[in-house]
Amino acid sequence: MRLSERPARPVALAVALAALGVTVAGSQTGKASAGPVVRLVYRSLQPGEPILVFLDSDRTVISAAAMFLDQTAELRPAPGHAAGGSVFAFLGIDVQTKPGSYVLTLKVRKRDGLVETVRKDLLVVERKFPSTKLQLKPEYVTPPASLQARIKREAELVSLAMSVVTPEWLGDGAFAVPNDAPSWSNFGQRRLNNNVLQSLHTGVDLRVPFGQPIKAANAGRVAMASDLYLGGKTVIIDHGLGVFSTYGHMSELLVKRGEQVKKGQTIGLCGTTGRSTGPHLHWSFKIFSSRIDPDAMLRLPL
Repeated sequence: MRLSERPARPVALAVALAALGVTVAGSQTGKASAGPVVRLVYRSLQPGEPILVFLDSDRTVISAAAMFLDQTAELRPAPGHAAGGSVFAFLGIDVQTKPGSYVLTLKVRKRDGLVETVRKDLLVVERKFPSTKLQLKPEYVTPPASLQARIKREAELVSLAMSVVTPEWLGDGAFAVPNDAPSWSNFGQRRLNNNVLQSLHTGVDLRVPFGQPIKAANAGRVAMASDLYLGGKTVIIDHGLGVFSTYGHMSELLVKRGEQVKKGQTIGLCGTTGRSTGPHLHWSFKIFSSRIDPDAMLRLPL
């Protein structure tokens, strides 16, 4: 089995091949075979970045799984490939991942019962994030005791909505912005709210005017459409394979939980509900439990 790897640039997404046999901890244990080829595609190996794992399969492979940073992803048919062709999976480097070397493991099970394992050390490097100070309504910085139970319950519901992994890709091509408004590019921003609460911004804010349409960044199924205390009127879309996108602070919700949505479909209108200082869209992604930069998701070759 061969493994190829090179960071995916915004335009040039081809990867350079590095032929390996069955490997242990990155060392070659045998002559390079002509079997399945593994390709890793990513923008950079930094906190908040996604990784695509492709396996150019053949009919000898019956299943494959990738493991990285406590995530296990089953590889499924890649977009545009028939059964028995290329399979792929998403992995993510959480925004708070510390720099260091981490092992990505791929296990491939073949029809003859043989299990091939490839291990690759990936070096995650430091990423600098911005910081800011915000002035918010006091009840959104230190919520009264009467609201603590609601906030806890809603956090549990959000976590539950994004804990169920749909075992197939529901998306339609590459991800797209939910609105053409400019972004504050504030993913990973460290925030001091009212000089009291330090928080981490795990999405980006788009400067969308009040009432403008918010569109689904890709096709999928609505996992949640609710009015949350902190997030305001929020939609979460399940795109399959552990990938979820979230749209917060809207003024109106135009979809319901369980509804299938198309890429570019209007799912709500921009607003300033919840913990918000003015009209905007909070847009975020998760791959399994990893919080991922939306800008990086836009550049994935899907």
